[in-house]
Amino acid sequence: MYQITISVDYNRADWLYSVDDVIKNKLNSCFAVSALRTSGRRVYCSFGCETQSRTQMLDAIKSGLIELFGVMGKYDFIKKHLSLGLSKTNYDLLLHTLVAFDRENEYKLLDKIICVEDSMAIDGVFNFKLCELKERWIEICNLTRNNGAYLYDDETYIELLRFLISAVNPKVNKLTIKEANGSYSLFGNLKNSVINISVKSGAELMYYLIDLAPLELIIDGQLTNRELSKRLEGIFDAKVLNQTRNKTKK
Repeated sequence: MYQITISVDYNRADWLYSVDDVIKNKLNSCFAVSALRTSGRRVYCSFGCETQSRTQMLDAIKSGLIELFGVMGKYDFIKKHLSLGLSKTNYDLLLHTLVAFDRENEYKLLDKIICVEDSMAIDGVFNFKLCELKERWIEICNLTRNNGAYLYDDETYIELLRFLISAVNPKVNKLTIKEANGSYSLFGNLKNSVINISVKSGAELMYYLIDLAPLELIIDGQLTNRELSKRLEGIFDAKVLNQTRNKTKK
């Protein structure tokens, strides 16, 4: 039996809860198990597997940690260092977009930095080993802040988001959005699975789209929220299916 434990200060326990869920989804192939516990000011997550599955389990843990630092760690860092007088909706959307920006290159760098070992403190890794990434994130914050005046105009705000998302490698080629009964449904295909997501708010829909960065976005029918529709068309170059049909008939 092979076992490894990672930990974090309880103030960042949400990091460990998040990475535990991510890693669990990757552990099925190596028949590994995990368990969470709290002791004093730290939260611990232990992983165990048969010795012959050691490499697969370590790969799963490393993959989960890369995603943790590249998403939650980056989000918390930029939020702490970037203050703007935008509305909460616009600020949150910008923040999510900045987190997605350049993620593939950052994941490659994290892959070189992170070495999974027993008794690993993930807050220690974040505090002391991610200096190069943090310098990049500070540059992003400074550049955004220095051009903050442009963000108060909706057209230039949309143009900035469009530019940032254009630098994100797409996770899916094509997505379709349909509104029904006050909800938005997302349909698409990944390599080995089907996307079928239902969300209640336009903000949540935007967060999913930023993460997936589709090459092609289709709106099946008109959306009741015209502002949301405008942003989808401006940022993702979304096409309205019914409009396309009507043009074809003409």
